[in-house]
Amino acid sequence: MCYYITATLPNEVNLEELNSYFDKFNMDFSPINNDNVKSQLRPNELYLRATKSYCDCDTVLGYQNPSQEYDKLLKSKKVRALKKKKWSEEKIDIWIKNKISSKQHKTVPRKTPMEIHQEIDNWMIFLHTLLNMAKIERIGLLKHWYITGLVSEEIRIKKTETIRSIEINPDLLLNLEEDVLYEFFATHSS
Repeated sequence: MCYYITATLPNEVNLEELNSYFDKFNMDFSPINNDNVKSQLRPNELYLRATKSYCDCDTVLGYQNPSQEYDKLLKSKKVRALKKKKWSEEKIDIWIKNKISSKQHKTVPRKTPMEIHQEIDNWMIFLHTLLNMAKIERIGLLKHWYITGLVSEEIRIKKTETIRSIEINPDLLLNLEEDVLYEFFATHSS
């Protein structure tokens, strides 16, 4: 079980032409053949593994979103065990909120403020660089907590958020919501 960040691009984008940009920003952008996700995207949209990381559990994307930790606990083995013990949804909700509250006081962030700033800057510069190229009109990002593999995971995309490139900022990226497809559009394409 891990977080992975995946991406979408228009089908006509030539990935090979962009390899130097992907390498410069430590991105992978290799195709994923997940029929479940592809069925929720635009026709012929490219669906891609965004980063070169083993997994994206330590990403700062969505780092400040309070629902991220809640969703992670809701999908945990511990909650499945509590459900088997016939705990009510309300009791589970209280347990999760208490767990998050106590954890916030005990944990130290895995990344320093400088590392968080550097990673967000990398994402912002990467997105702006690709979107400023006349050939790319949009890039989608999707963060999901995977239980199975990238190809076999069944994901329900909650909604799609449309963001113009001039609206990309650290606060937006730090608060990305899980299972929401964020489509970043070039200013010249809107």
